[in-house]
Amino acid sequence: MAKEITITANSEQEALEQAYRELGVSSQQCDAQVLQPAKKSLFGKIKQQAIVKVTVVRDADTVRTAPPVIKQDEPKAVKSAVPGKEIKEETVESPAEEAQKEQNNNNSAKLQAAQEYLQAILEKMGVEGVTMTVEEGEESATITLNGEHLGILIGHHGETLDALQHLTTLVCNRLDGKYFRVTLDCGQYRDKRQKALKDLAKRTSIKVARTGRSQMLEPMNPYERRIVHSVVTEMEGVTSKSKGEDPNRRVVILPTNPRPKSSRDSYDRRRSGGSRGYDRRGSRRDHPLERVSTEGTMEKILKAERTEEEKKAKKYSKIEF
Repeated sequence: MAKEITITANSEQEALEQAYRELGVSSQQCDAQVLQPAKKSLFGKIKQQAIVKVTVVRDADTVRTAPPVIKQDEPKAVKSAVPGKEIKEETVESPAEEAQKEQNNNNSAKLQAAQEYLQAILEKMGVEGVTMTVEEGEESATITLNGEHLGILIGHHGETLDALQHLTTLVCNRLDGKYFRVTLDCGQYRDKRQKALKDLAKRTSIKVARTGRSQMLEPMNPYERRIVHSVVTEMEGVTSKSKGEDPNRRVVILPTNPRPKSSRDSYDRRRSGGSRGYDRRGSRRDHPLERVSTEGTMEKILKAERTEEEKKAKKYSKIEF
């Protein structure tokens, strides 16, 4: 009867060596079979010991020179003790996946803080019936307020809305994690304002190219100035630049081919006897920059949304958080 032994050890090799010692034979006299392979965790710890079965099949005199063949059973699926459920192998996340998961959790917490802050502000302002629609990105979110009587939340040229957006961004970024940008909209005001600015930039550019005289627009924030500059770059005969300091920084639209001064100006002035438009030396003074406002355009677009509650906006111009 053939001798056999089953050994359990931390590795297959360790189990084989122990079996050979206990049987008092060499590896060439035996057939070995791995019943259960050893498994290690990500950090090298033993999760499962190896089980090896060794059988003596040859005498010492009839030893073959060929090395023993180790047969390894195919791993079998382990059935769960609970019917209908299978045991899933534990998946180890990479450091990058763990970092991304943590960042997503931070962004969710910041977005929740932003919504809670806005809800508290709306309650203090006495604005009711306002719903929030959230569009979340990777490191940003757009919160749109919908409802009636939204004029008090927008303010003059969106100043109140911009202030609420700035404060909301500050509040949510008090939490840990990367910078999270919040864009606050109110009844599609941003789209309407953008359309009004584009129309203004086109009309003003056409006028500047036709008259050859520069024109200065009303003070705007950096986002609105970029909209105007992008429109002017597509127009012929004009260019643009920003002038002044925030919050009174403005866009100036200039002609690329200014209107030349006429050589008949001095002659016409002497004949008429007038000096209007000329300095003491007889030189014609440059025309001052004309200032253009979006008031008319925005009046037409937002006329239907204006209510008496806009007069109360001054009461909420200073918001502490």
